[in-house]
Amino acid sequence: MIDIAIVNPSLSPAKCAEVGVRKIISTFYEGVLKSHEWLRCRKPAGAADIEYYGQYPCGESRELLRDLSQEAHQAGVEVHPYTLVAVAGVWTGSRRAIPRNIVPDGRIPRFAVENPEYMSKARDGRSWLDWEVGEQVLGYDVGYMSLAYPEVRDYVRAALVAYVQEFGADGVQLEFVQVLAEGEEVWPLGYDAPAIAEYTEAHGVNPHQIEDEDEVWTRLRASYYTQLMRELRDDLSRLGRKVEISVATEGIWADPDSAYKLMLDWPAWVEEGLVDALHPRFWIMDPHYPLSYPNSDTGSWYVNPARIGKEISTVKEVVGERCDIYGTVLGKNGSGGMPVGDLVERTLAAAKAMIESGADGFSTYVDEHVMAECSFWRAINQIHTERV
Repeated sequence: MIDIAIVNPSLSPAKCAEVGVRKIISTFYEGVLKSHEWLRCRKPAGAADIEYYGQYPCGESRELLRDLSQEAHQAGVEVHPYTLVAVAGVWTGSRRAIPRNIVPDGRIPRFAVENPEYMSKARDGRSWLDWEVGEQVLGYDVGYMSLAYPEVRDYVRAALVAYVQEFGADGVQLEFVQVLAEGEEVWPLGYDAPAIAEYTEAHGVNPHQIEDEDEVWTRLRASYYTQLMRELRDDLSRLGRKVEISVATEGIWADPDSAYKLMLDWPAWVEEGLVDALHPRFWIMDPHYPLSYPNSDTGSWYVNPARIGKEISTVKEVVGERCDIYGTVLGKNGSGGMPVGDLVERTLAAAKAMIESGADGFSTYVDEHVMAECSFWRAINQIHTERV
């Protein structure tokens, strides 16, 4: 049997268990905790400041998470809430289109609004708060807080610990959205006061005087992410029970030696025993985002089974038996996506490549349109029983 993890399932935990789902990954990262609430915001073209106009709606997600944990445990299924690490603002649906004729809604954590000095900066000293919509240095219109500040690491970890203490979560997942602008290879943010001071003291030169991709400077910035993982592991180890830490992202698996360039030095995390499961993610369709798949020469976000298998094999060579690997497919049918039947076939093909390449489990992140189809759940059960 292959372990199955699924993000935001539309079936009840008991029904999920019937088709082989052992882990539910839940996206309750916004609004569950009062200390981590998000606000609505907008930034009209040419405006100097962002406008804030109320709380970002979260419904009754706090009780939903509590109920989900209880129902899942009764069915023998684990719950692993996740958080988008250090994300400090998102322009919803902006797609970086220029010129713009509408002002998109956005969302931002209250913590970032109240502590703008913690926003991570590019080389020119500007952050997401300063960029025009669609003109930032990253591949998405997403802002980040800097993990170089202990206060930001404390903020991120507090949510993950609360998921375990207050809602009985069995594990926590950290999602990293590290999509570069086209043609870039090194994370452009992190020119933040603590990092600049540490580098300058150690090397006698300000990092503004060296190249962006300087290895020592890049590894220093990446070290703050590793420090977050160390601190989180320490936090969870004090809770008196085993709590799984998993990491989910795409675009960092093909070249382990270069993962630090995107701040995610996952081989070091595995070496130090800081992570229990890796969820390498792959799009099995092209969502037609404006940039190509991260670190890709394919010109598309679609990743075929051959490449999926190759990247999973690469991860397995690094990891060995030190942590689990859950190969993860992303495929959505809403907003003009491909037919569900085609997505199901691609799901099965991707799962086959993952399992044959050494994955310990299979994970999928699709939308409600796909989950509404019985063929999808039959495929999940087929993967679980290794008949792919």
